[in-house]
Amino acid sequence: MMNNSYLSFQELTDELKMLLAEDSGGDDLRRSGFLAQEETLDEVLRKFLGIPEVSLTQVTFDPEVVRLIPEETARRYTLIPYQCHDGILNVAMSDPTNEQALRTIRIMTGMEIVPFYARKEDIQTAIRQHLTVEQSVAQLTHLTDQFHREMNAGKETSESISWEEDAPTLRLVYSLLQEAVIEAVSDIHWEPHQNDFVVRYRIDGKLIKKHTLSSQMARTVISSLKVMSNMDVAERRIPQDGRMSFSAGSRRVDLRMSSLPTVHGEKIVVRILDPEMAQRSLEELGMRSEVKAGVQGLLKHPNGLILVVGPTGSGKTTTLYALLRELNAEEQNIISIEEPVEYQLPGINQVQVNLPAGLSFAVGLRHILRQDPDVIMIGEIRDEETARIAITASLTGHLVLSTLHTNTAAEALVRLLDMGIEPYLLASAVTGVLSQRLVRRLCDVCKKSSNVSDIEKKALRLPAAIKQLYHSQGCPKCLGIGFRGRIGIHEFLPYNQEIRELILARHNSQDIERQATLSGMLTIYEDGLLKVAQGLTTIEEVLFTTSETEG
Repeated sequence: MMNNSYLSFQELTDELKMLLAEDSGGDDLRRSGFLAQEETLDEVLRKFLGIPEVSLTQVTFDPEVVRLIPEETARRYTLIPYQCHDGILNVAMSDPTNEQALRTIRIMTGMEIVPFYARKEDIQTAIRQHLTVEQSVAQLTHLTDQFHREMNAGKETSESISWEEDAPTLRLVYSLLQEAVIEAVSDIHWEPHQNDFVVRYRIDGKLIKKHTLSSQMARTVISSLKVMSNMDVAERRIPQDGRMSFSAGSRRVDLRMSSLPTVHGEKIVVRILDPEMAQRSLEELGMRSEVKAGVQGLLKHPNGLILVVGPTGSGKTTTLYALLRELNAEEQNIISIEEPVEYQLPGINQVQVNLPAGLSFAVGLRHILRQDPDVIMIGEIRDEETARIAITASLTGHLVLSTLHTNTAAEALVRLLDMGIEPYLLASAVTGVLSQRLVRRLCDVCKKSSNVSDIEKKALRLPAAIKQLYHSQGCPKCLGIGFRGRIGIHEFLPYNQEIRELILARHNSQDIERQATLSGMLTIYEDGLLKVAQGLTTIEEVLFTTSETEG
């Protein structure tokens, strides 16, 4: 009797799955009223079967329980066990109705299985973290311990314990690189300390400790990274640089690696260069319509110097690439000189600075001017010589784009004066200055709002229009951080006759900024408040990012 009930239950499950296969989008069933507007057949099936959902970012994984299922099986069925009590095993599955998967893990473990639904992406992430990485660490720890035991005993090590070529090492390194690419990490820091070996990820500008490994693993992991990026493995006394390409699923990125000798061994930082970053439009960078219109107006000029300013890590290069994409056309000869060339842009002639060979920004610029360019992009103006050549080029019929490391748009003009540029040249050459910062964007799924009190408005100098502030929470989509991605906040200095007169009279940056605000410029802080009012970021992010401009 029980068997017949089970069969009819299974048959009904199969019927629903057939419906799902025939109408994968669920459009016909929504029109018939069987499904709610945003509901999927998967959700209906889970509700009908009473299968609960679990958020893997909110659960604590038991390492012994996770290892009950081999990684190959976990990947084949997209599942992972995470808790066990009284002979009952809780398993997160992307398809909790898969009887073959349930039967397989039931036989493997000899336990009663309770399936929970979890997002496929979350399960794959958990498999990488708790099976691929942990198993590689365990194997590598065992091999490293064996290596040291044999060394201490005076024995010769076998080929199976080769430091640089052992499979668990490469598997661990590959898994962490893949994890970082998928989680949109910008930099990976591999840091040897006295008692451990720490791996930290920079996500949306913030460093997060992701893995703590044994200090004995540092040398073999670092050696593997150096081999992959064509560095000299035997050289550990001086810094080195390397590059490689890497694929994670359908995404292909470039990795730029830098090694640095420290007292506890070599540290390596891996910079992940995603080509998609160079394809962002001005809207995707977070420019409000007035700033976008002003910048695009400058791009229509045949000559002049456009400056993008801000501290390191404020997205200046990404903005310059967006501007070059606006200008890119067959009739234009566009040449850039950068250090280094981070992204390759089709249709742009890109030159990389090579100081050991004598190719500096200034030397490269002099030769670029002989190449009949229409547009010149300079990665950074660092000295008077480069600044003078850039200004001369902008005055002789070239459109020049470059960056400076200053906090505000007004400070950029004063910085060029301090470099030794004559006021009359600067007043004639510069056509506009854009200052920017990057703030973390709130996760659209889990952000929460709260009412703002009059005291908070006064303390934070908030406009009356801001009635609510948004806060980060954390959910599976944002990996529990509460933020996902970053957005720019900008100030665009309207370069008019009043500003030119202040430059000619060598006024300070405060006077220039005061006049710019009278002409309609919103400061970075004020633009940040607009993003806060739109629910794109938090007031804490804006205050932290703009503290040096407000003080």
